[in-house]
Amino acid sequence: MNRIIVIFALLISVLQTPSASAEEDFLLRVDMNLIDQWNNNETQLLPITAQMKQVRYRILRSNPDNLIGQIVLQSQLKDKQELYNGKWYIGLWIYGQALYCASDKSCNFILNIYPQYPKSIRILSWTKSTDEKSVTIDCPGQHYFSDEEGKSILNFTMSISCLNIPKQFASYAYSGYDIGVTPVPYGFTAGGYVDNPFHQLAKQSYDKNGGKQGLSKTAPTAGSTAGDKQICVSASSGTGYSEKFTLDEQCSDSSEWEFMYCDAHPKAELQVLKNKRWQKVKIVNGLSGGICEDVDQPYEYIHSSPLIAKYRIKHYGHKKFSTSYLNLKIEKKDSR
Repeated sequence: MNRIIVIFALLISVLQTPSASAEEDFLLRVDMNLIDQWNNNETQLLPITAQMKQVRYRILRSNPDNLIGQIVLQSQLKDKQELYNGKWYIGLWIYGQALYCASDKSCNFILNIYPQYPKSIRILSWTKSTDEKSVTIDCPGQHYFSDEEGKSILNFTMSISCLNIPKQFASYAYSGYDIGVTPVPYGFTAGGYVDNPFHQLAKQSYDKNGGKQGLSKTAPTAGSTAGDKQICVSASSGTGYSEKFTLDEQCSDSSEWEFMYCDAHPKAELQVLKNKRWQKVKIVNGLSGGICEDVDQPYEYIHSSPLIAKYRIKHYGHKKFSTSYLNLKIEKKDSR
């Protein structure tokens, strides 16, 4: 819950990938304020590619259950793969009912939506703003880029009914980029409201298309595994930790595995066993001020790879703790 506390504190102290559509293809078009009343000095530290202009929402006439959240960037991305470089943290907050409900802890629902390689989205949910821990929501959705008038737009497709998004909600976008300073600088768009007069049509469309099961059929997660298989990852403590422990298994319908956890060290190195030797895959800086609420383990990590092999994660960088290793177990399982 730290991420929502930190970000709000900074501010206030079926689902098919659609192509560019004409105006009549949308039932609802909401463009939020261009004026950033939540601006902060950190925005100027972001690379121009990570700076945002506006949040917009669209609802397709062909599927009123399909909510499209759009983050309009300040410029056009030449390399869309920059989104997956491990340094860029961008996404949407959807919450309610009041725009400033976090300040008095009166929010009655909170969603954090952000991209997950290669085409899917990850959705974290809090029932109310006083909840300490989030829950990952299993509602299939996608993300994709489009370009418009010299600017790139990051689109998120979501099911209104599966996520129980109410008729009216508040929203804004965040964008953080690891430029080598602590804490990671963030920028924010102006917040605003969405009032959806077609909310009843969403449930009708959702039921007509088979409900939650229909989401997977009409909009399979990009790269989903064949034969209804999942890739599951579990972890256990290796050398360097003062006590033995295991971390809960995390499963994905994507063609690559992903594992998220918290640790005390600010740096991590993903390693794979090849030819009987551990080889470096990539080095990742932990995200402070993320979803990790334990002050003793403040750094959030998300590791992923399309390769099913023997992996471990080396953690280091904290003067008070020894270098430690987390052993991963990765396997394919039947979808539950």
